[in-house]
Amino acid sequence: MPRIKTDLLQEGMITAVGVRNMDNMLLIPEGCPLSDRQINILCSWGIEDIEVVATAGTEEAGDPLAKLSPEAVATLTEQLKARFWHLDESNPIQMEVFKLALHRQARLRHPR
Repeated sequence: MPRIKTDLLQEGMITAVGVRNMDNMLLIPEGCPLSDRQINILCSWGIEDIEVVATAGTEEAGDPLAKLSPEAVATLTEQLKARFWHLDESNPIQMEVFKLALHRQARLRHPR
């Protein structure tokens, strides 16, 4: 079963095993098709990756920014920076949140 990074998960992917948080609380049961809401829950709990069932069409999608032109990435980055209030680019936590938001926007605006 492949392990997929949380920011690369897509709706419809199916969990291979139950996903639990650090307190062993079940977040998503085994065999559950993922919804966008559940993917957001995984991100908010800090889950880095999960095991999914390998099915046709749900292979790791790769970096959604790699599918865009450099100009489109620059435009998307600037648009997203305008939404962040005092983005501190030296703060690794803020930059990780920014990166996740950037990948999410790229997937929403330019789906496979």
